[in-house]
Amino acid sequence: MASQHILATAPSQDAMLNSLLELVRAYNARIPRLYAGLNSFDLDATMPLLLNLPSAPLACREPPAEFEAVNAHFSAQVHAFFHAVRSLEDMADKQSADELDLIRQGEGLRPVVIRIVNQSFDIYPDCLHRTFHTRRLTVKNPDRLPLLTRGTQLRVFPDRAAYSSDTAHMRPVSLRTPLELATRLPHLRELDCPWLWERLPMAFASRAARRFARVWEGPWRDDRAEFGRGVRHVMPFLLPSSLTKARLWFWKPDPGGDETDQAAQMPDLVGASSSSSTTEFDGMDPVSLGLRDLGSRLEELDICALITPDLFPSGGDGLSWPQMRHLKVEFHPCAPDGSWYFSGPRGEDPHAAGFAITREEHYPPGQEDDDDDDDETHALWSDEQDEYWGDEDIYDHRQPDMFRTLPIAERINPLLLAFASSLQQQKMPSLQDAELFTWLTWRPSEERAQEYEGSDDAPPSTDDEETVMFRWGVRYDAPQGDGKGTVTWQVGEDWRPEDEIIRAFEDLVGGDGENMEWKAVEFVGEREQDPDVYI
Repeated sequence: MASQHILATAPSQDAMLNSLLELVRAYNARIPRLYAGLNSFDLDATMPLLLNLPSAPLACREPPAEFEAVNAHFSAQVHAFFHAVRSLEDMADKQSADELDLIRQGEGLRPVVIRIVNQSFDIYPDCLHRTFHTRRLTVKNPDRLPLLTRGTQLRVFPDRAAYSSDTAHMRPVSLRTPLELATRLPHLRELDCPWLWERLPMAFASRAARRFARVWEGPWRDDRAEFGRGVRHVMPFLLPSSLTKARLWFWKPDPGGDETDQAAQMPDLVGASSSSSTTEFDGMDPVSLGLRDLGSRLEELDICALITPDLFPSGGDGLSWPQMRHLKVEFHPCAPDGSWYFSGPRGEDPHAAGFAITREEHYPPGQEDDDDDDDETHALWSDEQDEYWGDEDIYDHRQPDMFRTLPIAERINPLLLAFASSLQQQKMPSLQDAELFTWLTWRPSEERAQEYEGSDDAPPSTDDEETVMFRWGVRYDAPQGDGKGTVTWQVGEDWRPEDEIIRAFEDLVGGDGENMEWKAVEFVGEREQDPDVYI
């Protein structure tokens, strides 16, 4: 690569093919013939090494040209990988019956796995502006990728996601890239993306750390719009008809809570993006709309996302999910328009709406106009490090204010009603089960904790600093045979949805309320998480 700050070897299709062949030959040498052959194709997509030379140190912020070089390297890796796998498929097609299979036979899934490796440096910069990345990687000319006829599952996720929720040095991938790659697997059955790199603002105690790690609101909104456009591009003709199952988790929940400041105003991510007109998505959330369109093709859908009621098929738009059998939706307590579905136990809701995003205030500065702000941030960081005497690293010190545990009726009820209405048999005739839920966390700021001290309003806690979490939601199990279905609520003892919602769910299970269960919430210190999801 041309830049003196970038060190990388050009991706080679032949080298990748040889690596695959060495792998399968070593595997076949120790495995019974019945199980011979690769059953997955894996790419660890590495980033070029960035050189922070003492004689020519890296710029504080990544220049656009440098990112383009990194992105070109990533894109070339994906192209070389697809061509190498295609060559292996061609070789497997020409094998004689007495040869050990290069690719395993059978009906099981054959994953195509792309893990995105973190950015690395020869000497890590002192400045943390390069620690958190905003620009998203893309694959150039995805329509020129060869078709992989043996791959039946596509997995795309960060390399170290199984071990940490930390986004430091993690390069995100465009939300439409997995969709574009899916079009190159004509027999694809599953699309699995357990973390699509969405992250929410972190409540660092350090003001400088909050600046370094800022989730720039403009690109965040634009990325979500790209997902909506990506779905429209691949549907209905480019996405394989064989695709029946998808897991799309936009953000990765932290087992102990997301450590956010729920009193801070959130951005309106639904407003028109910098590259769209106000009518492109008719004022609706592009992620919710995209997921709704995908759902019309699937049998199983597992979502973790910021959503609106637009996710669910309504009676008036003609959309339905005729093949859906299993639906699992984890929604974030914050809606994508910046409002919240929940308030504090005493009705605290500091900001009723999200703030508008502008080009001037909510996009990263360019190289030519960031010096003053950067110098101020560097000075602040230096002062904070000098003053900080904690046992943990200043970067690890957080001051979250997580207090939203009470549903706001006028916001949560439309979501619940849209969910209930979408489950009607004429819209989902194949449905077996569906659930809509979120996780709520009580980890208030010191000031808020003092206000609630000795009160029964807050969730129970044995320690003022202990995080208390609980699952909140509703589940529907469709009737089996001649029986009736069941609805299970887990929303707390003191709250109930409005009558219209109760009736909508009663209609699903017979109308008499006998098959509706109200389950007590369970307070825990952290939620369970399966690390195998990210391996």
